[in-house]
Amino acid sequence: MSGAVEPVGWGVLGPGGVAQQAVIPAIQASGAGRVVAVASRDRGRAADVAARFGVPRAYGEYAALLADPAVEAVYVALPNHLHVPWTAAAARAGKHVLCEKPLAPSAAAAAQAVVACEAAGVLLMEAAMYRFHPRMVRLHQLVREGLLGTPRLIHAAFGFPLAAGDNYRLRPEMGGGALLDVGLYVVSAARWLAGAEPRSVLARAESWPPHGVDRLVAGLLEFSNGVLATVQCSFDSAEHQLLEVVGRAGVARAPRAFTAWRGEAAPLYWRAADGEEREEVFEADPYAVMVEHFSRCVRGLELPRFSARDAEANLRTLDALARAAISGRAERPEVEASS
Repeated sequence: MSGAVEPVGWGVLGPGGVAQQAVIPAIQASGAGRVVAVASRDRGRAADVAARFGVPRAYGEYAALLADPAVEAVYVALPNHLHVPWTAAAARAGKHVLCEKPLAPSAAAAAQAVVACEAAGVLLMEAAMYRFHPRMVRLHQLVREGLLGTPRLIHAAFGFPLAAGDNYRLRPEMGGGALLDVGLYVVSAARWLAGAEPRSVLARAESWPPHGVDRLVAGLLEFSNGVLATVQCSFDSAEHQLLEVVGRAGVARAPRAFTAWRGEAAPLYWRAADGEEREEVFEADPYAVMVEHFSRCVRGLELPRFSARDAEANLRTLDALARAAISGRAERPEVEASS
């Protein structure tokens, strides 16, 4: 990455926890962007966040932020069910969109967001920050360059205890459930590292009365290139994250794979055909890397590493896992035209 970037003017829709703890600080610290406006339906909250981060404008309506000519790119950090309508609204306003995970509650809904942004000629990217961490980039490199041999098995797990309460993750009408939350990470990682799409999936799930959302899901993905992946996600377990790749010649393992953050040493353990055990340690803020990359893409200085179509494909697999958990049978991710 080289060359100065004219800072991109960012607007934030929904300044919640991740926005305040991670994304806004990453944008403000970046030489490639600056937050010029925040919007919340609670005008007082927007004003408080703006004051805290030195943001010049705060709005009590999302549409008002989209009408701000200083806003070039929008970070959509709203609950899951609002991602598509406000991504589409941002596209119609001519704003580039970095949308929080998941891009949509389903692949069909994601296609609407993708088409809206393509029609408007704006960039759309899902905020899959974990892929930007240098440890994950290195793991992907080990697989891509064959240092582990041909990949055979992948295991991805992410779970944590979610306390009951008024949390959107527990509300099905808001796109809740473990599969759309932490499940998104494990399926995304498995697809990325397999380098292919699943042709068949199996799943078992446990629902969470009275909320009606899935709180525990385990799945098996069979990929078109012969790789098998086991994925597990949970709102009802001890905090646990792990990503493993087993090849014909070697093995790699990344503990706490998905949320390693600034100031945190992130180890990668791997062994190649020579039998030597290796440990590499990385430290980075993946949110900072992500927002700088996005800003440079807006300026035409880089091509997006991950397309919005990839996020749509990930949701096709998540949809299939949800169907398989209900049917008890193997299901195929549905591949449909997105226009």
